[in-house]
Amino acid sequence: MRAARTAAIALVLAAAATAPAFGIASVSVYGLRAPEEISGFTLNDSTNFEKTKPGDGYGLDYSQSGWKLDVFIYDLKRAAIPDDAKSAIVRAEFERARADAFLAQPRGIYAQVYLRRNFTIEDGGKRTRFQCATFHMTRDGAKPQDGFLCVTSWNNKFVKLRLATLADANTEADARKFVGAWIQVLWGGGSRAVEDKPAKPAPATRSERRAAQQPEPRAQQRVEPARPQPRPRPVMRRPKCPEGYICEYR
Repeated sequence: MRAARTAAIALVLAAAATAPAFGIASVSVYGLRAPEEISGFTLNDSTNFEKTKPGDGYGLDYSQSGWKLDVFIYDLKRAAIPDDAKSAIVRAEFERARADAFLAQPRGIYAQVYLRRNFTIEDGGKRTRFQCATFHMTRDGAKPQDGFLCVTSWNNKFVKLRLATLADANTEADARKFVGAWIQVLWGGGSRAVEDKPAKPAPATRSERRAAQQPEPRAQQRVEPARPQPRPRPVMRRPKCPEGYICEYR
């Protein structure tokens, strides 16, 4: 009996040693480390849907004051999912998830569900990352709510975000900010607009470097042709006058 009690205490201490000081243990889903805190939300729980129904993946439960966020990562047993939120496959999954939102009314979860509009969320490089829809939902005996649905693809998986809060005029701006925070988690910030930089010149060859070190030749001055010089007159040598004579030269 004492040995069993000691073993039970050991198991409790071991569990306490491995558990985090607060919240739940960190979760990794398909290679993605789920953030324990993101944009004011705290990770409360995770669910393995894949264990009971392959293709349904995993769910992450987040919340903050006044907001609820559910994140689902799954593949529906598809062999390939393009990494493009505007692709036909991702748009079809978005439309399927949007249709599921209206099933909350016949199931009695909400009295009425209205689709307000569809919109997209882009990253810093103007690339569409999420296909989204916003809903207005009413429930008997409760305040109306605003709901948001966003679907994208990542790492050959679908990623679906569902948010809900009390109805207000500025909820869409907040929802866009919350969903945009996941761009950093999934793609590390995503694409950014990069200005084209001038290409660096190729290194000069040895012959080009030698030519650059030689002084540039001076500009050649224009040489005008020499003007003809007048021919000198022949020097007339006078004959020597004989001694004792008087000579006259003309």
